[in-house]
Amino acid sequence: MGEEREVKLLLVNYEVAREALLETGFKYIDTCFEEDYYYSHPCIDFSVTDEALRARRRKCSNAEYYTITYKGPRVVKDLGLKTRVELEVELTNVQWNVIRSIIEKLGFTSVARVSKTRDLYITECVDAYLDELHGVGFYLELELKCDRGEEHIKRVIERLGGGAQVIHETYLEICLKTRKCA
Repeated sequence: MGEEREVKLLLVNYEVAREALLETGFKYIDTCFEEDYYYSHPCIDFSVTDEALRARRRKCSNAEYYTITYKGPRVVKDLGLKTRVELEVELTNVQWNVIRSIIEKLGFTSVARVSKTRDLYITECVDAYLDELHGVGFYLELELKCDRGEEHIKRVIERLGGGAQVIHETYLEICLKTRKCA
């Protein structure tokens, strides 16, 4: 079973965050456009159970990727590190469209579409996603890939200083609250 461990930061300045990533050893990989479609369950209120079902289309410079992801309830730990079960499968475009149709035929309904431009950065133990959430603002997600990465996350947060604020909301929650994402 997969587990997602990440810290999300609301940014004051995109450029300062980009410089902080490069100065702390991250390597830029690509810029991608992502569209996320979130679904509600016909019998369970995911906002109460803190779960999510997402279909994602990611278009990068040389390829497109399609995924379906289940996310379980969040547990927030030190550093603002959010941990949750994450089950994800990568699909072809045709499979992705078929699975979305099956989900809808089973009674799930689309509740929101979230679009963002995402710059991808990596180190050995941390993936960084510098995001422009369209219509809302700039965010940084730091996703832990191994335990040694916690120190690296601390360095990035320290480097950003007052230019970033740890938040615990998901992009879906931000979009539903602001009513600005699409």
